Amino acid sequence: MSSGTFAYVAVKASIHASDSAVFGLNEAEIKALVKRFSDYQKEIINGVLLKAAPLEVVNALGQLGYRVVATTGEAEVIWTMQRDI
Repeated sequence: MSSGTFAYVAVKASIHASDSAVFGLNEAEIKALVKRFSDYQKEIINGVLLKAAPLEVVNALGQLGYRVVATTGEAEVIWTMQRDI
């Protein structure tokens, strides 16, 4: 078991959706995702809404060092992702 320090984010969307909500990002991570997905809204509480399919967002967060540690849901899924800090 690791004794490191971690950061967590959550991606919430339907697997069939063309947009995804991401919660828990810091400003640098938001800027990195906005460069990749230019169509976004920052009007949701504690998060950002990206006009991108959820697996595209999960893969983009993977490139930022995150990995999926849990998923939950059926019609709407939440991917919990973690990275070392």
